[in-house]
Amino acid sequence: MSSGLYSIGLTGLQSSNARINTTGQNTANVDTEGYSRQRTDTTSSPIGGVVIHDTSRLVDNFVSAQMRSDQSDYAYYDTYHSMMTVADNLLAEDSIALTGYLNEAFDALQTANNDPTSSSLRQLAHSSLNNLVEQYQTLSDIVTRQEKLVDEQLSASLTELNTITTKISDLNDKILREEGLSISPANELRDQQEQLAKELSQYLDIKVQFSDKGLMTIQLKNGQPVVMNQNPTELKVLPDPLEPQKIRLVVDFGDYNVALKTNELGGSIGGLADFRSEFSEYADRTLGQHAISIADAMNVQNAKGLDAYGDFGRDLFTLGDIEIYSTKDNLHKLSDITVRVSAGESAKITRDTYELTRTDDDRFAITKYDENGRANGPSVIFDPSVLTPNSHGYYKIEELGLDIRVADFDKIDENDEFRFIPTEDAAKNLALYAKNGDALALSAPIGVDTDSNNLSDAKISLESITNTDPSTSAFAFDATLYPNTPHKIYFTSPTSYIVHDASGTELAEVKNVTHYSNLLEQAGLASDAGFDVSVSSRPQVGDEFSIGTDNVGPADNFNGLALVNLQNKLLVEGEASLVKSFAGFIAYVGSKTAEVAGHAESSEIIMNDSMARRDRLSAVSLDEEAVNLLKYQQSYSASAQVVTAARTTFETLLGIMR
Repeated sequence: MSSGLYSIGLTGLQSSNARINTTGQNTANVDTEGYSRQRTDTTSSPIGGVVIHDTSRLVDNFVSAQMRSDQSDYAYYDTYHSMMTVADNLLAEDSIALTGYLNEAFDALQTANNDPTSSSLRQLAHSSLNNLVEQYQTLSDIVTRQEKLVDEQLSASLTELNTITTKISDLNDKILREEGLSISPANELRDQQEQLAKELSQYLDIKVQFSDKGLMTIQLKNGQPVVMNQNPTELKVLPDPLEPQKIRLVVDFGDYNVALKTNELGGSIGGLADFRSEFSEYADRTLGQHAISIADAMNVQNAKGLDAYGDFGRDLFTLGDIEIYSTKDNLHKLSDITVRVSAGESAKITRDTYELTRTDDDRFAITKYDENGRANGPSVIFDPSVLTPNSHGYYKIEELGLDIRVADFDKIDENDEFRFIPTEDAAKNLALYAKNGDALALSAPIGVDTDSNNLSDAKISLESITNTDPSTSAFAFDATLYPNTPHKIYFTSPTSYIVHDASGTELAEVKNVTHYSNLLEQAGLASDAGFDVSVSSRPQVGDEFSIGTDNVGPADNFNGLALVNLQNKLLVEGEASLVKSFAGFIAYVGSKTAEVAGHAESSEIIMNDSMARRDRLSAVSLDEEAVNLLKYQQSYSASAQVVTAARTTFETLLGIMR
């Protein structure tokens, strides 16, 4: 009886001592980050006393998983929001906004139109255009700096992430060894591992699982492994030969790499990757599309007039070369391929990535892909053998608004891929080609005159200039009209007229006239002539009107007004004016910033709630531990009394035996 009592008291002492130690461990680690409070479990022994099982951590894997997921969401939106806020603050500044520079440039052009003979007004317009170009470059530089900042943060984050996964893998090895040598779990090591997993979730959205041996394995949300028992992987950025401007993350398994999908990565790395693709690339392409639109429209319009020297207008702007990318095996073919925007076709240019491939022996395809890599519409198929190149060897792809030149189409194989983005870096590479204000072609290349002997009050006016190319229009290289092109219009009746060339030869006769606008179009001559004229009212028999370069005055501003009117044209994808397009871009930035800010705020609340749930279960409460300590001290004292009673009883029994 006394030996049983002694055993009961001794196991009670051991149990109380173990629980006091556990309580002391909890109390000592009250401020240790990631520490999970521990509890020593016991059961009653069938032979009397108590049996100590083990000291376990009070954790709920489901709560911990939810906390990691919520923390990943918050890190994602917080990172995204911080980057968007910087971009929004910069782009919303009036001193940086493109709208003011566009208005100033077109206002200066309008002022120059008031007196086309004024060199000072022309130079003022030239300076305003130069300021506009510099602002495109400034905005592009802002986007580029944001990209570089993202790349630097991404590199630092991946370095830290790979360090964490290595530590988790090392702890798996230590846990395996320690728990193999003891029946007790390696609680402190598992706490460290849980804390590392929590830190890892700040970078990526992860799923934590445990093997049969209790070792931690970590996967990304899409199932790709990051830590496999004792084998960590390495995440790194590799250049994509087909799209170098995009982020390409890979998982390095040592012997091979596996590409990582950059969507839904979560965490700060996901926020950086999505900011780069959803805003940074979008912003660069949007600004590039804008720059292409204004450069192309103004160059084409300037070519339709005469500059201060009486010559046909030249390009006002230049755009950089469109970069073409391919795989390493095809780098030697890149120099044979050139792509450019077709003159006057910038409204067809989109922000997409374009891919050139060969479909069969004769035909080629160009497919457009959006920012997310999805095909944007059907491929455009063309056969070079049935197309006629221009004098420089370019084939015009009408549907896309692009000119393409390939030195030898036979060198392109069916498995080859060539990609290009017309809008990429276009804003950065935009430059003012015009040397001074005299390059502005404000005057029309021809003038019109109403014969003073006409019987009616009808007046002729220049309706439009559509083409001044000497090879395809009525205009000669020296800015005169070819003799065999329309020079006079003679009305044989109020509803009929004849178009004559310079020698009086009849070019066309029109009868049953119902309106007096676009007379050359009605005669079927406007397309070949490159211009058209109109008459203000009903002419009389014998009325004559002349067309020629001698009728142009030095103060003519016909083409200058057309240049100014480009401000109101739907130049960007044929849907928006320059100002409206940029305003839409700024609105997108502001809306996206507000959207991400809302997600960041709500995700922080959800994360804090998850952490509070975890803390209610796993965090150390000093009040609770103080109560436990008092209880276990009293239990220890009581067990000691049991041992004392057992000893006294045993000594009494020995005394009786004597």
